[in-house]
Amino acid sequence: MDHDQRNTLCFKEQGGEILLRGRVHCSRNIMLVADQALVIRYSGNLRRVRAYYFRYVAWVVGGHTVLKHHNMHRSDDYYHHRIYNPVTGCEIFYEQLTRNQFPTFNEVLDELEIIVETLGG
Repeated sequence: MDHDQRNTLCFKEQGGEILLRGRVHCSRNIMLVADQALVIRYSGNLRRVRAYYFRYVAWVVGGHTVLKHHNMHRSDDYYHHRIYNPVTGCEIFYEQLTRNQFPTFNEVLDELEIIVETLGG
């Protein structure tokens, strides 16, 4: 398997944060890069975790971008959700989300599967 197609996803706890970083090679030759940072807060015996930075980008290996979820513009409280046609690379959907609409890793994988099934790729 090509080096760029290896799964490298890992979780690491460091300095009061949990980091999720790496690549996941999905079916239909889709690569997903995940980069997420969560802050850990303690309240008595409870440990609470809240995401403050995230980026998920998926593309067809050797082809076009398929999906982007991120909060890399202006404010950490605004999340961008973009869907692209995997055949043409054209953006076909955009919405700005709030913190409460933050997708989980599983939701991103489920959405990616639906996109590829619906649009091809």
